[in-house]
Amino acid sequence: MTVSLKEDALVLVTEDDGGLPLGASSPLGLYYHDTQYLSGYGLRVNGTRPILLSANTEQNYVATFQLMHSEGATLGTARHAAETLSIRRTRFLADGLRERVGVLNANAHPVDIEVELEFEAAFRDMFAVRAYRDHLSTEPLASTRGPREGGLIFERVGRDGVRRTTEITLRPAPDATLGNVFKVARTLGPQQILQLELAVIPREDGAGAAPSPDRFDDAIDALNARYRRFLRTCSRYTTSSETLDEGLITRSALDLRALLEFHASGPFPTGGIPWYAVPFGRDGLISAYQTLGWNPDVARGTLRLLASYQGQKVDDYTEEEPGKIFHELRRGELARLGEIPHRPYYGSIDSTPLFALIFAETVKWTGDRSLWRELLPAAERALTWCDTYGDPDKDGYVEYGTRGSEMRSQGWKDSSNSLTDPDGKWSKLPAALVEVQAYVYAAKAGIADLYAVDGDVVRADRLRGEARELHERFERDFWMEAESCYAQALDGNKRQVPAVTSNAGHALWCGIAAPGRAARVARRLMEPDMYTGWGIRTLSSKYPTYNPMSYHNGSVWPHDNSLIAQGFARYGLREESNEIVAALIEAGRRFPNNRLPELWCGFQRDLRFSSRPADYLVSCIPQAWSAGMIFLCLRALLGMQPDLATQRLLLDPALPPWLERIDVRDMRIFDSRATFRVRRGPGGDKVVGGRGRVTRAHTAATA
Repeated sequence: MTVSLKEDALVLVTEDDGGLPLGASSPLGLYYHDTQYLSGYGLRVNGTRPILLSANTEQNYVATFQLMHSEGATLGTARHAAETLSIRRTRFLADGLRERVGVLNANAHPVDIEVELEFEAAFRDMFAVRAYRDHLSTEPLASTRGPREGGLIFERVGRDGVRRTTEITLRPAPDATLGNVFKVARTLGPQQILQLELAVIPREDGAGAAPSPDRFDDAIDALNARYRRFLRTCSRYTTSSETLDEGLITRSALDLRALLEFHASGPFPTGGIPWYAVPFGRDGLISAYQTLGWNPDVARGTLRLLASYQGQKVDDYTEEEPGKIFHELRRGELARLGEIPHRPYYGSIDSTPLFALIFAETVKWTGDRSLWRELLPAAERALTWCDTYGDPDKDGYVEYGTRGSEMRSQGWKDSSNSLTDPDGKWSKLPAALVEVQAYVYAAKAGIADLYAVDGDVVRADRLRGEARELHERFERDFWMEAESCYAQALDGNKRQVPAVTSNAGHALWCGIAAPGRAARVARRLMEPDMYTGWGIRTLSSKYPTYNPMSYHNGSVWPHDNSLIAQGFARYGLREESNEIVAALIEAGRRFPNNRLPELWCGFQRDLRFSSRPADYLVSCIPQAWSAGMIFLCLRALLGMQPDLATQRLLLDPALPPWLERIDVRDMRIFDSRATFRVRRGPGGDKVVGGRGRVTRAHTAATA
């Protein structure tokens, strides 16, 4: 078991007692910009490693470990020798790792103690740590430049010319420093405490994370204050379900805050802890959309950062193209050297249309004309990419081929076997994925709406015409009449890949589906081969490549289901939408700390034995678009839709029987804040009280 913490660009992954393996090549460590600045950290008391009693790691940036030391302790029995010591480690991430180690003499007589703290710093790149390439696995050597007053300093000048340092200080200063080991010796009287404060600060060429107060208590107070300030800018949701409020809603808000990186362009939600806590185009954009009703600054920051890296040239290695939005950004030595293409890497087919789509949705939600003017050129370049580089054979569909070597599958289901024919063989490329065409449609229709509000009728009509033509082609080529569903893709021969997948639900989210077919798709996705009781599977259990324990071929993804629930609500299919929301909430309540993982296995829910979702063992926890799920689901329950023309928030609530009320406070919509309450009653749901630009819509929003 490992424990992970994150704050801004810092990530710490340790063993369950807070330590890091010494003398071993381990993926655990303190990371900054994809580099392992601390790879070993051992705590010994009187020569032995303490015994873990409990760990509190509910918060993503602070943790507490309660340990004990007992000479001659025998695990599994109640027998412990005398001279028992209580050891408590409290830590958080700020400008680096800050830790307080307290040792309590829980005896009625004095005890001599010696505390040893040992450190190692390998400065390995994340991709070498994870053996991404065999030839990248050579470990660089760190050199110790010290000891220094009160501590140690490790440093390495990388092949990229960057000087990376890890500065380690201890207060009070160690009695002795032997190599990489601090030693502190004391005689503690009965109930006396020894308190040590440690700081591990990573830097690149002298620069590091944002500075924090020097004193331990001041630094944690400042960090808590940063959390409070940010959360005060977010909408506050409360419901009639205390379990939902104190569990999933609060937990998700804290997880989202922890996963943010703060750039000059604004906050950006990184992918997930521990190994993907870096900017991803697709993940960031979907998380930004999910959280428009929670904090629209996340969308602003996401769009601005992605626009700053928008493709300018053709590069076969990184798959950059003019107008393209990146897939993944890494900032370690190997990325700087170009030994991996993630500098950034542009190998996704959906990030670019999603950028234009989320840009339109953000402007509709905020009414932010300065954002409209600032990023419209980037959105137009993204649409141009869709019509040119994204559609090289000019058949009207955005597709990906075999040009790059990094990713064979470039949609959100990016595992190599996620797109296969019924015989299990890879579908022929280039492939036009069903959801990508839906994203292009929604992007063009959304930006057309903004042009119309802006009075540019010519551009609005052109984009609406292109969206209409895409809709007609899509209905002709993707519809599978026998399955009552859209095909997963068109392959390199323009033949349907006939899998029934959750991807088809994205067509409803984006509004490209004809209303009659949308209802049929919804019914199809709710059939037992797709709907598990914990959410909709990624792939039908009737398809030959179905595997409920796989990454994309039968698992359940919360973000995927939240988009589908929003799509169902868009077409007025509120009962089906509410069923998915209920399933996701029920699943969330059964995971530790009410925290939804990236995905879970697609086994059917068994109500007889009160089962819970089966874990997918290497799932990111927490993960941004899983944490964002609850806020999009609340939007679906409330039927929230911005009306930019009238600058009003339209509400069409349809609360399920298990939820009596939803209260929303200080929601940022257009240039104001809205507060309102929704109550379920026998005569229908009512919007009561409130302030701000809120209007009850009497019909559900449709395509």
